[in-house]
Amino acid sequence: MGTSSARRGPSTRLWRAAKGAATRYLSPEGQGAVAAREVVARYLMALEETSGQGERLAAFRLTRKAAQDLGAFWQEVKARSMVSVLEDRGLAALTPGPAEVWALGVSRGWARGGGLEEAVVRTALASAIRQAVQSRRRPEAAQVVRQFLVVAVHLRLALDLGEPLEAASGSYGRLREGLDRLQAVIEAGAAKAGLSSEPPATPGHWQGLAGWTWVTEVMATLLAIPG
Repeated sequence: MGTSSARRGPSTRLWRAAKGAATRYLSPEGQGAVAAREVVARYLMALEETSGQGERLAAFRLTRKAAQDLGAFWQEVKARSMVSVLEDRGLAALTPGPAEVWALGVSRGWARGGGLEEAVVRTALASAIRQAVQSRRRPEAAQVVRQFLVVAVHLRLALDLGEPLEAASGSYGRLREGLDRLQAVIEAGAAKAGLSSEPPATPGHWQGLAGWTWVTEVMATLLAIPG
C-alpha cells in the first residue's frame, strides 16, 4: 500500500490534516475519535490542493472518460451479449475464460499507461465488470458506472492515505475493516448520484457530451464533502 507516487509527501495544510485524520482514525489510542466520514471529508478537501489540478474533478479526468467507455460497453452487452461484444472488440479469446479474465482484458484496453490514475482505473473497471457479469440480474449501465466510480474514488483514497492508515492500524484485519467503512461512506454518496437526470440511452450517447455530462454530475456528487 503506501502513499501514491503522484502525491508522495504533500506538505500543504489540508494534506497534513487528511493524513492526521487517517492516523487517528485507526490508531488504537484514538478509540474512534475520528469517524470514517471525517477521513473521507478531509481527503476530498485535500484533493483541492493537489499540485497542477486546482479542483477535485480535475484529478479524475481519465476516470470519467473510462466511465463513459464502460457505460457504452455495458449498454451494448445489455442489448446483445458479452460474447458478441468481446468478439467485435477483438477479444474473442477471452470468452471461454471466467469473468475475472473478461474484466481484466477489457479494462486494459481503456487505461493504458503507468500512472496512478491509469492503474486505479484498470483495477476499478475490472472490479465493476466482474461484479456486473456475476450478478444474477444483469444491472443497468448507469448502475455499473456508479459502482466503478465508487471503487475508483475508494482506491485513490486508499493509495493516497495508505501509509498513515497502515501504520496506525496494527493489523491487516483492522486495516481492512477501516477501509470498508471508508468505502461505505463513499457508497452513501453514490446512492443519490445521478438521480437528477436521465442516464445516456445509447452507446453513442454514453461516449458523447450526454455521457460526459452525466458522468461528471455523478462524480461531482461522489466528491462532495459529506455533511
